Amino acid sequence: MLAQELQAYLRTLNGGWVNIEKTVDTLKSGSPDAEIQGIAVAWMTYTWAIRQALSLGCNVFVTHEPTYYNHWDNDASILGLQAVRDKQALIERSNLVILRCHDLWDQMPEIGIPDSWAHFLGLGQAIAGQGYFRVYDVSGRTAVAVAQAVAERTRHLGQEAVQLIGPADKPVTRLCIGTGAITPFLTLIRDYQADLVICTDDGISHWRDAAFAIDMDIPMIVVNHPVSEEAGMINLADHLRAKFPHIPVHHIPQRCMFRLIGR
Repeated sequence: MLAQELQAYLRTLNGGWVNIEKTVDTLKSGSPDAEIQGIAVAWMTYTWAIRQALSLGCNVFVTHEPTYYNHWDNDASILGLQAVRDKQALIERSNLVILRCHDLWDQMPEIGIPDSWAHFLGLGQAIAGQGYFRVYDVSGRTAVAVAQAVAERTRHLGQEAVQLIGPADKPVTRLCIGTGAITPFLTLIRDYQADLVICTDDGISHWRDAAFAIDMDIPMIVVNHPVSEEAGMINLADHLRAKFPHIPVHHIPQRCMFRLIGR
């Protein structure tokens, strides 16, 4: 199987939400004619993750996020940095094929990012929402109780605690989540009538959205961006493993980006 055949297969999963002419879901490095020996799947192509993929015998890396630190992997001011040139040299001398799967997986039903995240959190069946957004019934609970339940799940991915902004003891009924960095606070409360939201640290601005949550008296739970997407990456690896059982597929686990340090 060739790398371009894997790319073509992923494109067959597009239910109309990916504009093929304007997507970041393209081949980022390597030859489309490369024969696939093994596939690594991970949230981001960290340098350490690339080395791990190579040690596992993978010559194809399916990544959700960019390799070179901006959405289109084309910022010349970044690409000129020595550390980035070193990373690029590692990729090139290894003949590693990097294939991005972002726009597709951000709205893929059931096993894509939003539904995988909700399932990871144990939220049950969505009562509303589409695309990047989902709404769940959390009636009979307070904001702090939901935040504690979220933290119980996220600690398994290295995030020991979540941020809770706004009224902790407020009873809540409609919880709305977004997808990765697509967690616009105003959209979640205005378009989906949420009285509790889960956002990511890349999906809000604290001076704007957190302040608004406090003034609006609407609680907000904030988690680390990769934590919210890791379940989707596991499902992507599982899907490819089932679809192509003759090819080794390895999920490379990635966790919360930070540690909480106290005295």
